[in-house]
Amino acid sequence: MLLIHGLWFRPSLWTPWLPELNEAGYDCAVLPWDDGGRPGNGSRPAGPDFAALLRAARSHVQALGSRPIVIGHGVGGAVAERLLAEETAGAAISLAPTPGGYPAIPTAAGLLGRRTRLALLSLRGGPVAPTFPQFRRAIANVGPDADARRLYEQHVAAGAPRSVLLPAIRRRSRPASGRQRRGPLLLAAGGRDELIREMSTALLHRSYRRRQPDAVTDYKVFPGLDHTLALGTPSVTVLFYCLDWLTAQNM
Repeated sequence: MLLIHGLWFRPSLWTPWLPELNEAGYDCAVLPWDDGGRPGNGSRPAGPDFAALLRAARSHVQALGSRPIVIGHGVGGAVAERLLAEETAGAAISLAPTPGGYPAIPTAAGLLGRRTRLALLSLRGGPVAPTFPQFRRAIANVGPDADARRLYEQHVAAGAPRSVLLPAIRRRSRPASGRQRRGPLLLAAGGRDELIREMSTALLHRSYRRRQPDAVTDYKVFPGLDHTLALGTPSVTVLFYCLDWLTAQNM
């Protein structure tokens, strides 16, 4: 199993999941694509561009010698879907995936209509991270301030959004029409996600189902969760749902 985090997060986001995944029998690896930069410390960009991220993921999978299950969050979800479409992955779980094309409209409208300034932040070419107030309003908007602050300090890193996020949106793989041999795909959204709107993921799911009716494409909404989907916390709600889904797919 390969785990891929999203923009502005660190690989440590997956740490609470690893013991449960290992206990469930999965040999897990986390794709490290940041340099450990902390928000606002002037470090170099926390990740490569989207094309380099894809190449790194492909190289890691090739080294495994078998098609893994890939779980991604945000931009990492878009990478997981691409690997599945290429039949490089055996199955994929895409959590709050970065949308592209028509499904991106609800998300873009939400960002432009709120005072988070993340839309402007996403145009920055150099290393940048959301401030804690931005993170709190748009990314970790559920739960106590203390929990959001802990998540921010432990798992948020600087990144170059124009090099990662915008190419992910422009180059997002469009589900091909016709019968596909790809493995099963689970798309998941947080019902209180203020960054990637639930409607965007729902539209993406509809696109997959319309263009690939013979492939397994499931969709799950977690009504009380935000964009983080409780990653980086002790919560196991999303994790256990993913494990149950994988069991149902014989994976």
